[in-house]
Amino acid sequence: MLERLRHLFAVEELRKRILFTLGMLLVFRIGVHIPVPGVDTSQLAEAMAGLFGAGLFDFMNLFTGGALQEFSLFALGVIPYINASIILSLLIPVFPKLKALQQQGREGRRKLTQYTRWGTVGLAVVQAYGISYSVAATGVATGGFLYFITSIVALTTGTVFLMWIGERITENGIGNGISMIIMAGIVARFPAEVGTVFADIAGGAVDPLWGIGLFVMFVAVIAGAVVVQQGQRKIPIQYAKRTSGRRVYGGHTSHLPIRVNQGGVIPIIFASAILTLPSSIAMWIPGLEGIQRYVEMGSTPYLIAYVLLIIFFTYFYSSLVFDPADISKNLRESGGFVPGVRPGQQTADYLSKVTGRLLLVGALFLALIAVLPFLFRAASGIRGFTLGGTSLLIMVGVGIDTWMQIEAHLVMRQYESLVKGTGFLGRRSG
Repeated sequence: MLERLRHLFAVEELRKRILFTLGMLLVFRIGVHIPVPGVDTSQLAEAMAGLFGAGLFDFMNLFTGGALQEFSLFALGVIPYINASIILSLLIPVFPKLKALQQQGREGRRKLTQYTRWGTVGLAVVQAYGISYSVAATGVATGGFLYFITSIVALTTGTVFLMWIGERITENGIGNGISMIIMAGIVARFPAEVGTVFADIAGGAVDPLWGIGLFVMFVAVIAGAVVVQQGQRKIPIQYAKRTSGRRVYGGHTSHLPIRVNQGGVIPIIFASAILTLPSSIAMWIPGLEGIQRYVEMGSTPYLIAYVLLIIFFTYFYSSLVFDPADISKNLRESGGFVPGVRPGQQTADYLSKVTGRLLLVGALFLALIAVLPFLFRAASGIRGFTLGGTSLLIMVGVGIDTWMQIEAHLVMRQYESLVKGTGFLGRRSG
């Protein structure tokens, strides 16, 4: 293991990227502990848990890395950015101009990124006002109008800064920046959650066997997540032979890999972010407090909606990143075909059929992992329900994607070393 780490840090570019990522995550963790002025944070956690419900508060606190209970600059986390990304993704198939921007390459993606940023600012202002109003309603905030102005500006600025950190990590560091921030928050909350479980067991509130069961569940979830995240169906592709002068091209066999879980952790993150909205709105708008019990985290309607949203976002995200018709067209133009399937529309239909079956397996697995903590908590009585499938799946998914990027950098480094060490036709350069 130490030799592996030494090898990673021996590559200068990779070392700089890893250190840059760690430095940005350190800035994030420092910001978590900088509170917004005018709030008594010693009483905030209990007051917010009573207002939102312990389940929703703990879940939002997990996603923000504990920033919510501190009511810090990063109390909103990257949730506004996630919501803005969801809204834009849903609007792209509806509006032809947005669809055209998506197909314009780098320039189009740059404009869509700008739209996402402005949407993040707008949603951050709205959510900052909502959470500031909720905190003021608990009686732990002082300062009146000045408190609202300070809180809204601070929370919105914190979210925009986190968005900037995430983009910088994606561009100059290792892994997807937003996912890395979420994972860092989950990792930071793990010691406190484990302490809660041990406190329940030591206090006699929970049978020690449930602690063993929790450990077994962790191992099973991690193993299952790795298998599903790495699982793929390899569709054989045969390339026809073609002659150009005296040379013969093609005639080889390749394969098209289709992953079981194409969206990774994105469907479960999107579903979790959307389901925080009904409960929050119910607390912000007077007269809607009565519907809180129907949208409370862990309730039957909540779990049903959670499963359906995960399945929806699994298929929806796949439709954005995997187009069977486009792949079929590219295969036909390059002289490739699936053995036993006619090129063109029949190939597109075949790919759609295979993808649909794989996505169903991946979606059901994600849904099972998502509801498993709630079922385990109901059966065992352990309060630390946030310890479980959702958090572990995010950690495993982000960890695998990050490691694959590291491996890609290492392979590229070895390839560059090979090219530099040889001259034309394999001869050693001077």
